[in-house]
Amino acid sequence: MSGIVIAGVSRIFGTVRAVDNIDLTVAPGEFFTLLGPSGCGKTTLLRMIAGFSELDSGEIRFGDSRIDKLSAHRRDIGMVFQNYAVFPNLSVAGNVAYGLKARRVPAAEVATRVEEALALVQLAGYGERLPHQLSGGQLQRVAIARALVIRPQVLLFDEPLSNLDARLRVSMRSEIRALQKSLGITAIYVTHDQEEAMSVSDRIALMNAGRLEQVGVPAEIYRTPATRFAAEFMGTTNLVAAQVLGLAAPVTVSLRPEALRFAEDAPADWPRLPGIVAAIEMLGPITRLDLRLANGEILRMATLDTPQRTVQVGQAATLAYDPARLTVIP
Repeated sequence: MSGIVIAGVSRIFGTVRAVDNIDLTVAPGEFFTLLGPSGCGKTTLLRMIAGFSELDSGEIRFGDSRIDKLSAHRRDIGMVFQNYAVFPNLSVAGNVAYGLKARRVPAAEVATRVEEALALVQLAGYGERLPHQLSGGQLQRVAIARALVIRPQVLLFDEPLSNLDARLRVSMRSEIRALQKSLGITAIYVTHDQEEAMSVSDRIALMNAGRLEQVGVPAEIYRTPATRFAAEFMGTTNLVAAQVLGLAAPVTVSLRPEALRFAEDAPADWPRLPGIVAAIEMLGPITRLDLRLANGEILRMATLDTPQRTVQVGQAATLAYDPARLTVIP
C-alpha cells in the first residue's frame, strides 16, 4: 500500500494549461477524489498518474519511487474506465484474467486469482458468461475485478459510474467505497458529481481551470467553501452581500439553503428575513422554496417535507437563518 505525491505537475496543450502546477499528497489507503466540471483538468491529471499522458513539468511518486518516467504497464496501477473497456469476445473470466496473462502469471494461479477477484465484486459463478449477457452494473464489476486481480499499489477510477442509471449509481458507489476500504488500497477517483464525491471520499480536491480551488474532507469543502467557485459548485447556495442579511460587514457570504428555516420553527436568536414566496419545488422528501426579499433578491431554502404546513406562491413568509452557518467568501 503506497501513498502518492504529486509535485509541481503541469500539462499544457497549445495555449491551454490543462493542469497547472498541481501539488497533492494522497495518504496510503486513502480514497481521494478529483472533482470538478468538464474541462477542469481532473481526467488529464488522472491520465498522467496512470501513464497515459506525459508531464510537461513536475514529478509523481508512489511511496519512495518516482513513477512518472515509467511506462504505464510498469506503474503497478489498476484502472477502471468510464466505458468499462471490456473485450466483447472474451468471457467474464477471460476479461479478468487478461492482465495476469500479460504478466505471464502461471495458469493455475490465474484461475485462483480470477475466482477471488470475481468473489470480491459479487460475481462468483459468472466467469463463463459473455459481456452481452450482463447488465451495466455487472459490467462495471467486471472492470473493477480486472483492475484488482493484478493486486496493484494504486487503484484509479475515471468517471466509473457515469453510464449507469441513478439508482444503480448510488448502490455501486457504496460497493466501491466498501471494497476499497476492505482492501486498504490507495484510490484516486475522478467525477464531476458532487454528491458522488461527498459520499465516497476521505478527501476531495476541487479543481477549476487546471488548478486546485480547495482540498479537504467533504464536510469542510461543503460547509466552509474557500472560494466563490467552491461555494457554487458544491451544491446550491445563497451568495449575498452581508448587508442583505442585516449585517454591517461589506463582504459576500455563502448561506446554504438548509441553514434557513421558517421563523416559527427557528430559535428565537436567529435573525429574521421577511419576504414573499416566489417559487416552490416539491422533491419528495425535500421541499425547495424561493423567498423574494424587499430589495428583490431571492433566498433559496431547503426543508424536509412537512405535509401539515401549507405554503403557496405569493404568500408572505418569514425565514430565519443560523448565523453560525454563514461563510465569508473572499
